[in-house]
Amino acid sequence: MTIRGARLEACAAEDSAGPLVLINSLGTTSAMWDGLVPALRARFDVVRYEQRGYGPEDAADGAFLLDDLVDDLFDVLDAIGLERAHLAGVSLGGMVAARAAARHPGRVGSVTIICSAPVLPQAPWVERARAVRDTGLGVIRDTVVRRWFTPEFAFGNPDVVTHYGDMLLACDAEQYARACDMLAGADVRGDLPEVAAPALVIGGSADIATPPADQERYAAGIPGARLLILDGVAHMATAAAPDDLAREIIGHAAHVSG
Repeated sequence: MTIRGARLEACAAEDSAGPLVLINSLGTTSAMWDGLVPALRARFDVVRYEQRGYGPEDAADGAFLLDDLVDDLFDVLDAIGLERAHLAGVSLGGMVAARAAARHPGRVGSVTIICSAPVLPQAPWVERARAVRDTGLGVIRDTVVRRWFTPEFAFGNPDVVTHYGDMLLACDAEQYARACDMLAGADVRGDLPEVAAPALVIGGSADIATPPADQERYAAGIPGARLLILDGVAHMATAAAPDDLAREIIGHAAHVSG
């Protein structure tokens, strides 16, 4: 059985630096990584899967916690037959990666946390869950997309913005609301000192959803973590700076492997 649409895209080179698992943000599919995968596959066997909110296997799911998303990640690894992997996650995916590295240090080779926050303000997520349950995802689309991209990027790349907005609308509304409920209480600050894997934390200087101060919290909490802030990049760095992100992930994880 395929777990959450998981797929492994084999390394294009003869010698792989190991498996690299890419973990989505809330409101996106694994397509958010499309701009990075060709470069990443030059060094790694790339694994992608869908977070909760997509596909028929989610139909029976009820409320869930961050630990359940971590369990999903390791279910994917087990289904593919991977004992150990590098992790890279954006936003919610970064929280999943951090907790996964803390819970199972022997299974994580390195971790890259991108445009994430170790804890989020509770009230906005409670309100977002209510709005989505009352009215549907369309009511938050424009607001969310404006937080994902700078005005300059949106003006110059309308097709990209539309594509990401469509990804958001493709979510299951109730599952999205449940994720908002989960994020209202999620907190990985206590996990950070337990992250033993080499960590790279990447943020965007123009990210208003998870500002650079949030990336600084990660870097300060994880022993030996390296911090990088990309100039002029907002929350959805995978779209705005795919080449920069791919280069940094490769340099970080391949160094650990080699």
